[in-house]
Amino acid sequence: MKISVVTPSTRNDMLPIIEKCLKRQDFQEYEWIVVGPVEITSVKPDLLLKDPPKQEGDFYTLCKGWNKAYAHTKGELVINIQDGLWFPPDTLSKFWFHYQNNPRSLFSAIGHQYDQMDDRGVPVNKMWHDPRSKTGITFEEVPPTEIEFCMSSIPKQALLECGGIDEEYDKAAAVCEKEMCWRLNKLGWDFFIDHTIEYKAIHHPRLNEKWEKVYKEVSTPMYTRHLDEITAGTRKLNQNNLLKYLA
Repeated sequence: MKISVVTPSTRNDMLPIIEKCLKRQDFQEYEWIVVGPVEITSVKPDLLLKDPPKQEGDFYTLCKGWNKAYAHTKGELVINIQDGLWFPPDTLSKFWFHYQNNPRSLFSAIGHQYDQMDDRGVPVNKMWHDPRSKTGITFEEVPPTEIEFCMSSIPKQALLECGGIDEEYDKAAAVCEKEMCWRLNKLGWDFFIDHTIEYKAIHHPRLNEKWEKVYKEVSTPMYTRHLDEITAGTRKLNQNNLLKYLA
């Protein structure tokens, strides 16, 4: 298996758009793994996993769900694709091309948000423009903070080396991939944005009204503390969070 596509989801209605886009890909050597806290009935992925249960203090279980999915991937290259994204037929082949040319690299796509779908199932009426987007450039090396897990590639070897996402971030909201990428940076991995890989995201509200509060009061100080520890060389770079999901 060459590619494992991983999609965390809590929205049944946001998954068919991915399934249709995957079936249209010009690169078909992939598996699709969907993981989430709810019963998924709208699509038929190659593997459907239920999120591990919440632990005391958890805001959500996204990090544990990601790690569980990563542990079950069979592909050399893992591609994260969030639910509710439309992407063109050459998306997987472009990620694979980069992996073949630089196997110790992570690549992020560019994505804008739209608030409507046309009769072909394509998002229209852009309401938010990705500030990372640039014209006149194909791809560029970027700091680890520029990698967005809405759509990005990460070699399976990178996940094995760093042990996956720190599940402490299930007590927070977002930035878990930023911390993992900083650990990978210390382990010698490179980070890029390909401005020609562009997805269209269907805008949706926050799943939890407390998201902004948790981000400000929990996520930001946790991330700042961990980044200081990584910089100082006192933080463990391999979290070893994957093997337990294969037991």
